[in-house]
Amino acid sequence: MSEILSAAVQAAEVLFTWPTIGFLILGTLIGLIFGAIPGLGGAVAIALLIPLTWGVDTSAAMVLFAATLGGATFGGSISAILINTPGTPPNAATLLDGFPLTRQGRSGEALATSATASALGAVFGVIVLLASLPVAREIVLAFGSPEFFWLGVVGVSVIATISRGSTLKGMIAGGFGFMLSFIGYQGATAEYRFSLGTTFLWDGLELIVVLIGIFAVGEAINLATEEGKISQVKTKANRSDIVQGIKNPFKHWFLFLRSSVIGSLVGMIPGAGGALATFISYAQAVQTSDNAEKFGDGDVRGVIAAEAANDSSDGGALIPTVVFGIPGSVATAVLLGAFIFHGLSPGQQLLNDNLDILLLIIFALVISNVLTSLIGVVSANQVAKITQIDTNLLIAPILVISFVGAFGLRTHIGDVGVVAIFGLIGYLMLRFGYSRIAFVIGIILGPIIESSFLQSLSVSGGSYMIFFERPLSIFLIVILVLNLTAPFIRRTLR
Repeated sequence: MSEILSAAVQAAEVLFTWPTIGFLILGTLIGLIFGAIPGLGGAVAIALLIPLTWGVDTSAAMVLFAATLGGATFGGSISAILINTPGTPPNAATLLDGFPLTRQGRSGEALATSATASALGAVFGVIVLLASLPVAREIVLAFGSPEFFWLGVVGVSVIATISRGSTLKGMIAGGFGFMLSFIGYQGATAEYRFSLGTTFLWDGLELIVVLIGIFAVGEAINLATEEGKISQVKTKANRSDIVQGIKNPFKHWFLFLRSSVIGSLVGMIPGAGGALATFISYAQAVQTSDNAEKFGDGDVRGVIAAEAANDSSDGGALIPTVVFGIPGSVATAVLLGAFIFHGLSPGQQLLNDNLDILLLIIFALVISNVLTSLIGVVSANQVAKITQIDTNLLIAPILVISFVGAFGLRTHIGDVGVVAIFGLIGYLMLRFGYSRIAFVIGIILGPIIESSFLQSLSVSGGSYMIFFERPLSIFLIVILVLNLTAPFIRRTLR
């Protein structure tokens, strides 16, 4: 215990001295900007920064990377709330209620709610991270391929919960996304599938490119068919809305705690990522509500559930990264590369020999989240004014950002075509009442479910009993059953 306290004091001393504190502020601003631009996000920002830190002190560089990661997490919610375009995949759940709030003229309140839930969620995730370090090894090793399979199925089961209108249309949309996830190379079978004879599709469809098309371009097409502004009523721009937004996570404190726990736990699972955490958290918020019909029409509880889980998952995702060198998300995978670039080895070296640097990373992560949230709260009403601009003036910038962002990911012209195609698909889904979120869940969870299923059968020699043998698998099956039956049970009790 004394060793941890000593390392914490040493980390704090380094963090609040120059130039380290300058790297903290710089990383926070870079993360916020990259997170708010669809197609970029924390992973891209860190990847671009790694070569620029050659010769920079290791402690300062790690603070820069951690601050960038923390800043990007909240930054992605800004575009999700204001223009219905997630900055990063996990922010796709935020727009379910965030954008409807904007349409009601409550974008200032929505941004303040998101900022507060993000900051508190990040603090919660870091607390879980610090408390879990002694037992992190056992937690991570508890998940094998059968558990990953069931976790993915639990994620798919939320489609029925979050699909508004026709559940059948929601399942069709989810199935469509699931099928598209099969495009590209399958590691378990060593086969290239549905690549249409082009190397461009060997790696499958780039998720963020699909998201940009479905939401950003699809929404731009929809705006072109409407007159007026994004906000259908005059956007409120007064301090009381910001104060109310700050109060919302405290008002719904139990929802916040539950969402943060879900985010932290799912974040610990290697490869699960924040997107799965946010959708599971959102679904639980809907299922446990007495007035679930309000979700999707502009309910601050939806924003709280998504953002608390998203930011708390960052702390959880660091656990397998620092303990085993197995990234818990895309962003931590790039962060792992930054560790190696600066001579840090995950595992015993990082936990024992470089504990002060590990704590420095953790402190920088939580402080950057708090800083971005403060920026979000202070600037919420000013940023919200974008929703009062005539939609005809917004369509072109949205399309430019979308196509440039998609091309910049892999610098391949094919991604521009993918954005255009899925933009049309997104508009048609919106027009005919098919859930775009259900589609996203399908395309995100498809690879997890398929690869885990095939790996499990390979390990068991083809026996399906492997899915029912371990206690954690049984626990997830129980969660799945409860998830599917909860709406019927609640309806019966009423």
